[in-house]
Amino acid sequence: MPQGGRESGDGRQTVNALMILFKTNQFNLSKVGAHFINPCCFGEDLAAWLRVKLTELGIETREPYQEDWGWELPAKVPRGAYFLCMSGNSENSSADKDDGEWGIIVEKKRSIGQMLTGKGKIASDDEMVRTVEEILTNERAIREVHREL
Repeated sequence: MPQGGRESGDGRQTVNALMILFKTNQFNLSKVGAHFINPCCFGEDLAAWLRVKLTELGIETREPYQEDWGWELPAKVPRGAYFLCMSGNSENSSADKDDGEWGIIVEKKRSIGQMLTGKGKIASDDEMVRTVEEILTNERAIREVHREL
């Protein structure tokens, strides 16, 4: 999975993103799809579910697609465009093979001009981050929603 919100040694943010972590058994972590690029490409059902939730809130989304580490869901609000990058890992100690930890990286897209001038960085109170956290927190089957520090 891409790294969320990491900084280089000189303090520059290398990825314009924040990561949200949570636990659930609501999504597939046990059945490798024949279409998976790699056996760890879980998140297809999470991406589809999140797309519906975002669309219900009037947020524009595009079809999610698979990457070699999980799934990406492009989303857009009036103040910016995002990639919602998601993947999960099973809790091997659990009797439920779908129980595990998931991560959603909320990556804010920036123009070349914004990157060169240091503008358009994702903020801790970013609208998309807050919206995704609210969706997750309001789902009964999802627990321990928090940001990676």
